[in-house]
Amino acid sequence: MSEKKPNRNIKMVIAYNGAAYHGWQRQADGIDTVQERIEKAAAHVLRHPLALHGAGRTDAGVHASGQVANFYSPNWSIPLNGMRRAINSRLPADIAIRSACEAPEKFHASRSASGKTYRYRIYTAGLRPVELAGQVLHYWRGLDVERMQAAARRLIGTHDFVGLATSADQRDNTVRTIFRCEVARVGPEILISVRGDGFLYNMVRNIVGTLMEIGRGRWDARRIDKILETRDRRNAGPCVLPDGLTLVCVHYRPEDLEIEPTSNPTQG
Repeated sequence: MSEKKPNRNIKMVIAYNGAAYHGWQRQADGIDTVQERIEKAAAHVLRHPLALHGAGRTDAGVHASGQVANFYSPNWSIPLNGMRRAINSRLPADIAIRSACEAPEKFHASRSASGKTYRYRIYTAGLRPVELAGQVLHYWRGLDVERMQAAARRLIGTHDFVGLATSADQRDNTVRTIFRCEVARVGPEILISVRGDGFLYNMVRNIVGTLMEIGRGRWDARRIDKILETRDRRNAGPCVLPDGLTLVCVHYRPEDLEIEPTSNPTQG
């Protein structure tokens, strides 16, 4: 009797414009989400039901250029490039599988992640950029980028970020590490990039709202210290719209992506 082949664990990098969807995560019937769209397309190609495990539950209106998800399949017959093309052919124009590769059996898109990078786009020119609707926050008033940069640097490190979380976040552990928080002007846009080992609910959007309040002169950069010390959400800025937010990258340790040479039944 031949030994049963293990399931194939497939890791995908996904891009999507989230403007038309109620977030990433599958919801009740009739609620359109990115996860459900991909699951249906992939199930049609692989000829079996499947469940995607996403690295992050992006909210309604939030975009991704580097979302990661994995799923298990007993189907070893379809080459990865052909699978990716076939799934993409069954997806709407605002969702695309950027890459697909084999992953170790133990790999999980969320639990294996060591961090994420998000980017927020603020469009500062006076005329509304209609061609970028849903992709940027339009804010035509003045913002002092140097003040925002000074404040962003104060977020770097390991802190309790509960003061920058939305009250709906009920997690017991609210300590996170921010490795990088940068503010840069590129043409008519201000880009805010944040990399951390994890994020609380709406944490990035609250960070952006706070940096904008500092940039328009309401507070100075030391306001960040007050928020972190008091852990009081009322000391932070507003939660900005999801439009300008993109999940750029999910980070993994190299050892979590290594496959043993004998683990693929199609080899040897």
